[in-house]
Amino acid sequence: MDRILIHPPFLITLACIYIASVHKEKDIRTWFEELSVDMNIVKTIAMEILDFYENHRPFTPPSTNP
Repeated sequence: MDRILIHPPFLITLACIYIASVHKEKDIRTWFEELSVDMNIVKTIAMEILDFYENHRPFTPPSTNP
């Protein structure tokens, strides 16, 4: 995962906070607005993080019941 080489740490942190807020269904738009951060960049990084975990999820074969 080369996100740490591409994006500044504070943007990765904000992307993780954004992911958590969406997952917990919390509206923190006002908080992000106060930071004056480009949400398009934050959302792009969030998608990159989620894509990474989706693509690197360990494979578990489906269980079969006899």
